[in-house]
Amino acid sequence: MAFYFWELKRWRRCRDIIVIMLTKKELIDQLAVLVACESLSGNVTENKKALDHVTGWLDKSAFVKRVQNGKAEILIAGNIDILTPDVAYLVHMDVVAGTPDQFKMKIDGDKLIGRGTSDMKFSVPIGIALLNELIGNDKLNFALVITTDEEVGGFEGTNYLVNEMGYKPKLLIVPDGGDNFVFVDKAKGVCQLFVESKGVPAHASRVWLGKNALEPLVELSHQLMVKYRENNARESWKTTMNIGVFEGGISVNQVCASGILKLDFRFPETESEEEITKEVTELAKKIDPQLKITSGVGGLPTFTDKNLPIVTKFLKIMAKAVGSEIAVKPTYGASDARWFSGQNTPVLMIKPIGGEIHSNDEWISLSSCLKFYEGIHGFLLVCYRNHR
Repeated sequence: MAFYFWELKRWRRCRDIIVIMLTKKELIDQLAVLVACESLSGNVTENKKALDHVTGWLDKSAFVKRVQNGKAEILIAGNIDILTPDVAYLVHMDVVAGTPDQFKMKIDGDKLIGRGTSDMKFSVPIGIALLNELIGNDKLNFALVITTDEEVGGFEGTNYLVNEMGYKPKLLIVPDGGDNFVFVDKAKGVCQLFVESKGVPAHASRVWLGKNALEPLVELSHQLMVKYRENNARESWKTTMNIGVFEGGISVNQVCASGILKLDFRFPETESEEEITKEVTELAKKIDPQLKITSGVGGLPTFTDKNLPIVTKFLKIMAKAVGSEIAVKPTYGASDARWFSGQNTPVLMIKPIGGEIHSNDEWISLSSCLKFYEGIHGFLLVCYRNHR
C-alpha cells in the first residue's frame, strides 16, 4: 500500500497528527496560476499579484506578514508569528524574462512546462500545503518565506530579511538547487567585480595623441586569465573566473575613451570576497592606477555537514519517498541560501526532477514534485514528533 494517496481529498488534523494531503490537481492548478504571473525580478505589480494568490490559498489562521523593500516584496507566513522558526522553507517567486507563450503552463505527460516551473514556482504550492498542514500546531514552528528578487541577487529580499529584520531559523529548506534529487552539501560563493577605465579620445591614425581605455582592461584580463585558466578548464572545487562583460568604444577608427570589464568569480570556502577583491585591486593598480573597481553581486559559500543527525534523518526519509538513495554533491551556482551563511544554519537543499531552466522549454516533473512533497512532509512529521 502506498504511503500517500495523491488523489484523496484533504483531511483535517486528527488528534494533533498532520494528515492533510496535497493533491495532484491542487499542485497543477496552483502552479498554472503562478506561471501565468509574469513575475520578473523588479516587476512589483506581477510579483504582488502572485503573492496575493498565495495569501488567498493559505489557511485563514496562518500568520502572514508582507514586507515591501525597494522593488522586492517578501511574504512570511507561519503557524506562529516569530522570526526564529524551527524550520523555514525559503523560495522565490521571481523569474527571468520569457516569451508570452512561456507564461502559459503546458502539460506534456509528466512534464509541467513553462517559465518558472522548475526555477522555482513548483515549490510554492508545496510550501503552502506544508504550512496549512501545520496550522494550529504549537509543537513545531514552521514558516513559508517567499522572496521576489533572487534572480538579481536577493539584496532587497533575503539580504534584508536576514541582515535588517534579523530572521534566523534553526533549519532552512531551500529547494533551489540539487536538481534530480541530489542533496547539495556545499555551494561556492560569488564575487562580482566591475573595473572601469577612462581614456582620452583621438583619431585612430594618431593613437599617440590619446589614451585607449581598453588597453589596461585587456592587460588585466590577460593576467587574470593566465592565473585562472587551469581552474576554468575543468570541473573542480577551486576558484574560477568568468569575463562576463567587456565593453568600450564607439567607432573602430577612434581611440576608445571609456571601457568596463565585469568579472564573476566563484570561490570555495577556503577563499573570500575580500581576498579576491584585494588581488584584483592590487593587480589593476600596477597596470593603471586610474582603474576604478566596484563590487557587484557577492555572497559567502554555504556548507552543511551531511553527517549532522538532522541531515542524515532527512536523507533517509527523502530516500524512502523517492525510492532510491540520495546522492550528495556540491553545486557551483549561488542561491539566496548564501545570506544565511553567517548564521551557521543547516541548509537542506534538494529539488525534484526538472530541467532547462531559463530556456524556452523549462519543465518540472509532476510525479517527482509529489515525491518531493512526500519526503518533506514525512520529515516535518518526524520533526513534529521529536518536539512533542
